[in-house]
Amino acid sequence: MRWPGLALLALALFASSALAQQADLDSQLEQENMRLRLDPNDVVAHQRRASIWFSKGDNKKAITDLDEVIRLLPQHAQSYNNRATAYLRMDELDKAVADYSRSIELGYVRAYSGRGAAYTRMNRYELAFADLDKALQANPNDADAIGNRAMAFARQGQFGRAFPDYDKAIKLAPNNPVFYEGRGDAWFRVNQPDKAVADLGKAVALDPANIQALFTRGKAYAQLNRQDEAIADFNQAIERIGGQRVKGHAIIYVARGNAYAFSGHSEAAIADFDKAIEIDPSIAMAFGGRGAIYAALKQFDRALADMDKAIFLDPGDADIYNSRGTVLFLLGQSDKAIADLDKAIDLNPKQFKAHVNRGAIYATKGRLAEAIADYNEAEKLRSTDPEVFYRRGVAYKQKGETAKARADLKKALHLMPHFSEAKQELEGLKSGNKK
Repeated sequence: MRWPGLALLALALFASSALAQQADLDSQLEQENMRLRLDPNDVVAHQRRASIWFSKGDNKKAITDLDEVIRLLPQHAQSYNNRATAYLRMDELDKAVADYSRSIELGYVRAYSGRGAAYTRMNRYELAFADLDKALQANPNDADAIGNRAMAFARQGQFGRAFPDYDKAIKLAPNNPVFYEGRGDAWFRVNQPDKAVADLGKAVALDPANIQALFTRGKAYAQLNRQDEAIADFNQAIERIGGQRVKGHAIIYVARGNAYAFSGHSEAAIADFDKAIEIDPSIAMAFGGRGAIYAALKQFDRALADMDKAIFLDPGDADIYNSRGTVLFLLGQSDKAIADLDKAIDLNPKQFKAHVNRGAIYATKGRLAEAIADYNEAEKLRSTDPEVFYRRGVAYKQKGETAKARADLKKALHLMPHFSEAKQELEGLKSGNKK
């Protein structure tokens, strides 16, 4: 057995190394396989092969090699840190924390940063910030620790503190795709999809295998109504996953299904929702999305069955109650529809469509004051939506308040000049008297 010297043991497994920069990982892999066939206890070969597996995205095989390194060198702190990072990538957070802790016990201070990231993903923020503070006390310019602290701030919704940390981390390590991915995700969450696309594009350019960056950029494209580009990103993310039935990745099929739905490709959308449900039968969003497609196709029995299942799986989703309420109204079940829309608004008072839909149902029942109250709330939430002014204008017209009706219908036409229904209603008021 060959024992490496201290310099070789200082190999930074997950840093930007010569190994990671070489294009032909398969060739490198064969070289290390050959070394291990000659000597199964070659520690350096196990280390290098672990690095190659990590670069290829195969965390399980990286862990297998690191298991051997740790068996051969049980006091090697950095190998525990590296194995912990692989566990972190696999969302095996308890194992990651255990290995980071062992690495810290053996004196590897940089492991505080990784353990802080693991604690963040476990929502144990007090422990996370304590670890990240220790990492930064040891090295105030530790880009990983700064980036991990940014992630912790972002997960808590403290974006005013997250963005400066991401900016600093990127300045210190401008070629680290993880920081661009994190900042891009933060931009997406504060409803700045253009900035999200820019940062996530940088992350993908630096790491084409970054599934999370592709997924989030796809969502940002979808938010910008660039559905073809969204679908292309979701396609790449799914291709990267390969044939693996990874439960957490079912959401990518849901996202692509939604993009297909917005693009008018109902069959492709249903196929994606079916696939998501096959992978993860507990994914409420897939049932909700498929139910919405069935409703659009006027297959109301199927729509209701899917929406009932979605609500059973996630009774706190306001969007599903809104969707089911709409279907119930189309089936002539107004009272049940109002009950669902009440629930949607109770769960999320800022649910714009639920206010509009409930207002429309109230109007059909002659409850015009309640309808107008809902439209007023909808206007507060989205003051540039022409549908709100059109529907409220019609309600005022039904009440005989023609001046208010005329003002709202003119506003609807101003926002959408080719709004034919609003134009017809306004023309019908021309001979009326203002009240």
